[in-house]
Amino acid sequence: MYQIAEALQLTLFSIFAISSVAASIFIVSSKNVFYSAISLAILGISIAADIALLDPSSYSIYSVFHVLLYVGATVVFLSVSLVMFRGLDVREVRISWAPVVSLIVVAFVFVAVLASLSNVPPVEPKPVNLVVLAQDVLNTYWFPAFILIVGLLTTLVEAIALARRE
Repeated sequence: MYQIAEALQLTLFSIFAISSVAASIFIVSSKNVFYSAISLAILGISIAADIALLDPSSYSIYSVFHVLLYVGATVVFLSVSLVMFRGLDVREVRISWAPVVSLIVVAFVFVAVLASLSNVPPVEPKPVNLVVLAQDVLNTYWFPAFILIVGLLTTLVEAIALARRE
């Protein structure tokens, strides 16, 4: 059972690593800002998944902060870019094999999730005490929380500066 879990974890890590490299290449080579921003979100989610797969008990909270910051920054980047480039011409390109590939990928992910959850016994969740959670975040994870706050404040200042320019 543990060998299957380790193999699944290695497989998922490899899939997310490959998708992060592919998203990075697409970001650099894309001529369209919209598609680059979407690829940036995919890159952030892939990196966060790889971080969480390294050691789920230790890095899961960091992975969540990474998703919040990275995807939040991507949304702000997308909105700022679309405001700056209002006359952006986005053409829809029909790819005949895309629905088939996406269906296969969704089926694979669905089977992987079901396979990983099939051996997990159900557990009653503990009640969450928000005071203890806040103390834990501030005492144990103060540095990632600080980085998240600084990043979000920087994004807010950038958005205000862009809004005042118009």
